[in-house]
Amino acid sequence: MRKCEISGNEFEYSEKEQNFIFGLSFKFAGKSFSVPLINLSPDERLRERTAYRNEQYMYRNFSAVDNKPLVSIFSVDKGLKIYPQSFWFSDNWAPLSYGVAFDASRSFFEQFADLSKTVPKANMVTVDNDNCEYTTGTGYCKNCYLIDSSEYCEDCYYGKLLQTCKNIVDSSYVYDSEICYQCFNVRKCYNLKYVYNSQNCSDCSFSDNLTGCRNCYLCTNLNNQEYCFLNQKMDKESYEQKIKEFEGYDGISRALEMFSDLRKKRIYKYANVINSQNCTGDFIRNSKECFNCYDMTDGQDCEYVQVGVGCKDVYDSSNMYVNPEIAYQVLGVIETFNVHFCLYVFNSSDLLYCENMYSCKNCFGCSGLRNKQYCILNKQYTKEEYEEIVVRIIEHMENLGEWGRFFPSKYSPFAYNETLASAYFPLTREEAFQRGYKWKDDIDEVKENPDSISAENLPKTIQEVSDDILRKTILCEKTKRAYRIIEQELKFYRQHNLPLPRRHPDVRHLERMTLRNQRRLFERNCMNCQKSIMTTYSSDRPETIYCEECYLKEIF
Repeated sequence: MRKCEISGNEFEYSEKEQNFIFGLSFKFAGKSFSVPLINLSPDERLRERTAYRNEQYMYRNFSAVDNKPLVSIFSVDKGLKIYPQSFWFSDNWAPLSYGVAFDASRSFFEQFADLSKTVPKANMVTVDNDNCEYTTGTGYCKNCYLIDSSEYCEDCYYGKLLQTCKNIVDSSYVYDSEICYQCFNVRKCYNLKYVYNSQNCSDCSFSDNLTGCRNCYLCTNLNNQEYCFLNQKMDKESYEQKIKEFEGYDGISRALEMFSDLRKKRIYKYANVINSQNCTGDFIRNSKECFNCYDMTDGQDCEYVQVGVGCKDVYDSSNMYVNPEIAYQVLGVIETFNVHFCLYVFNSSDLLYCENMYSCKNCFGCSGLRNKQYCILNKQYTKEEYEEIVVRIIEHMENLGEWGRFFPSKYSPFAYNETLASAYFPLTREEAFQRGYKWKDDIDEVKENPDSISAENLPKTIQEVSDDILRKTILCEKTKRAYRIIEQELKFYRQHNLPLPRRHPDVRHLERMTLRNQRRLFERNCMNCQKSIMTTYSSDRPETIYCEECYLKEIF
C-alpha cells in the first residue's frame, strides 16, 4: 500500500499494472532504464494529465503570422505565439529553429516548459475538418459547431464524444446516430429527444435504457417495443394524441419532471459493460482484460484509461484514439506505438516527453515537430548523439525525481477551470489556488449587450420565434451568462418543433455530464442476490443496482 503525496490517500498498484510498468525498458547507448512506481494515486495522475487539456473553451486570439483575428483554445493572456492551423502545418516555419541544447544545471521539466512556451501553437487541435472553426479535439468533421472529442460528424452542434453522427444537437456520447437532441450515451439511433443509454431506437423521447424500440415516450428498461407511454402499450392513434400534450416549453418541462422520477425508480445494471470479457469500469464495449477503464471501445490489456478506441497495452492515459499501442501516462493521441509521458501525438512512435508531434519517431522532449527523428528539445542529432544525450537526460531526471512522472500540472498553459481536470475533479477557485493551479475569472467571450433578453422571457414555442433572435444575446436562466443562437441551430429547432434552450451551452453540457457517475469503482452488493460487484455506484446511492445476471433476468 502506498500513500499519495498530494491527496494523502492510500492506494496500490495492481499486479497487472506493476508488470506493465516494470516491463517498460528503454535502452539508449547500451544502457537500459526502467520506470519507477510513483507515489501518486490514479486520481491524481488523471488530474495531472487532464490539466493540460482544454476541450471546451474557445477565445478570440490573433495570428502571430499577420495579426488577423482567429479562434483558439488559447486566450490572449496566455502570451503564446498562435498560428492558424493551415500555416502551422505548412513549411513556412521551422520548428527546429527553436531548438535548445540540454542544460544539466536545470530541471528537465523547466527546460521543456520554456521550450513549450516558445514554440508556436496551432490555434486548435483538429484534423481534416471542413467548416468547423469552432470545434477542437475533432477530426474529419463537416459543418459542426462547439463540439469536441468527435470524429466523422456532420451538422452537429454543442456536443462531446460524437462518433459518425449527423444532425446531433446538445448531446454527448452519441455513436452512429442521426437527429438527436439532448441525448446521452446512445448508439445507432434516429430521431430521439431526451433519450439516455439506448441503442437501435427511433422516434423515442424522454426515455432511458431502451433497445430496439420505436415510438416510446417516458419509458425505461424496454426492449423491442413500439407505441409505449409510461411503459404501457398503446395503439398508434392514442399514443400520438397523448404525446401532443407535451409540446412547447411547458410541456417539455412537465415531461422532464416525470422523466426524472422514472429514472429514480428504474433498475440499473452495475455498469455499462457490453460484449466484454473480464473488464471493470463503465461504458466499455467489445473489450477484454481492461480494468478501471471508462469510455473504452475495442480495448485489450489496459488499465486506468479514460476514453479509448482500439487501445492495446495502454495504462494511465486519456483520450487515446485509433489503435494506440503500448503507452503509459499519455494524453491525446491518434495511431501511436510505444509513446510515453506525451501530449497530443499523431501517427508517431518511440517518443518520450513530447507534445504536438506529427509523424515522428525517436524523439525526446520535443514540441511541434513533423516528420522528424532523433531530436531532443527540438535540436537535430545523429542516432549516436541522440542516444548519448538521452542517457544524460534520463540520469539527470532520475537524480531530480522527474523520470517516470508526467509533466507537472503547474506548467500547463491553461487555468484549472478551463481544463478537463475540472470536469473530472471539480474545485472552487479557492481550492484550485490552494493546490497551486491557475484560475481564469473571465472565460466568457459572449457579452451582454443592449439587445440581450432574459431566458425567462423567451417565447414558449418555436413558432413564436422570429429571425431577430439571431441578433440577440440570451441571459441564462441559471447563471445569467450570455449566449447566442446560431442560424443552423434555429433551423434545427424549427424542423423538430423544439423551444429555444434557456440555459447557457456550458450549463447544458454540465447537466449532461451529471448523467454519468464518477470514474471511480466501489465494492458493494447486488441489491437482489447480494453478490459482490464492482460498480461506479457507491453504496450510499439511492438507485437500485443489480449485478448483470439479476439485471438480465429482470429486464429481458
